[in-house]
Amino acid sequence: MALIPYLMALVSIATLLLNKARFAIYLLAAQYVFAFLLALPVLQIRSLIARLLGGFLVGVILYSSERRFTEGKSFLQTPSLPRSFWFRFLTALIVFIVAWAFANQTQSFTSSAGKNIFLGSTFIMCLGSLMLGLYQSPMEAAVGMLTLLIGFDLFYGGIEPSLAIVVLMISIQLIISLATSYIMSIRHQAHAQEDGRA
Repeated sequence: MALIPYLMALVSIATLLLNKARFAIYLLAAQYVFAFLLALPVLQIRSLIARLLGGFLVGVILYSSERRFTEGKSFLQTPSLPRSFWFRFLTALIVFIVAWAFANQTQSFTSSAGKNIFLGSTFIMCLGSLMLGLYQSPMEAAVGMLTLLIGFDLFYGGIEPSLAIVVLMISIQLIISLATSYIMSIRHQAHAQEDGRA
């Protein structure tokens, strides 16, 4: 269990570095599984299964949208932000170190399971925020926001394990994935119309 927070951070960094929409969806699914395993000793099994099923639905929605509208291409490259591999690597490394230092100096949790949850949630909340800062296309923004929400849900679930909160978090994640699918379909139709006129 002690390695899972670092695996979660590694998956988030890999999402930043690979820069492929389909890989990002696979890695997002891995985050849901790691969050499930990390919270297994602490949270109720029914709430964990609900989170895992919600993550599965989110992955299915994003994967079907990616297959229909991006055809496995890279994320949108925008000239306004530096997007080179080394820039993303160094930025992710700095954020990882800051998150690690913050999590290790915080004494909010006493049990080892609580410390692992706090460490893992801090890693992916910080790296999810970094994704939101670097990303601009709808799929990128969805991956960054969902990564951030997985971390927040992992952290807040330890404080308030209510089933209503679980349902609320799952609903928010499903709304984000459905909104992303809708925006991608609208953009795809707009590009198809522009190509038809040209």
